[in-house]
Amino acid sequence: EFDIPVGQKLINMSYGQKKKIIIAFGLATNAKLIIMDEPTNGLDIPSKAQFRKIMASALTEDRCIIISTHQVRDLDNLIDTVIMVDENSIALKASVEEITNKLCFKRVKEMDDTIIYAEPSMAGYNAVMPNFHQEDSKLDLELLFNAVLAEKNKLKPIFN
Repeated sequence: EFDIPVGQKLINMSYGQKKKIIIAFGLATNAKLIIMDEPTNGLDIPSKAQFRKIMASALTEDRCIIISTHQVRDLDNLIDTVIMVDENSIALKASVEEITNKLCFKRVKEMDDTIIYAEPSMAGYNAVMPNFHQEDSKLDLELLFNAVLAEKNKLKPIFN
């Protein structure tokens, strides 16, 4: 599914093609635990889409896949538990469901006291705030990561 050229020597392949072979080999082992470090680095946009599709089909109840990445947008729909590390300690560990039950991610026009963290955007601010009214919102991992780094003291009590 990765469209890897057959018959070509590994040494003659691009970095992205080599990366796809390593990912495919790792998944083909059917190991119960797979740890990947920055698996989408070096992949072009179509290959990243293929990666998400392949990873989604590889997930099973008896298989644990741990992915360490800075490319969180590449994995948005694959994640069920988020662990964020800051300076050798766990800054946040929660399921996506728990995060979106406790926090709301939305665009606001103006800042107010309920906002935990916000970043300016073209239409106002992208904000992280307590989910007082159980609103449905899509988890924004980059915004959450920045909020965890900037506002640890405000977020810790929400998740402890």
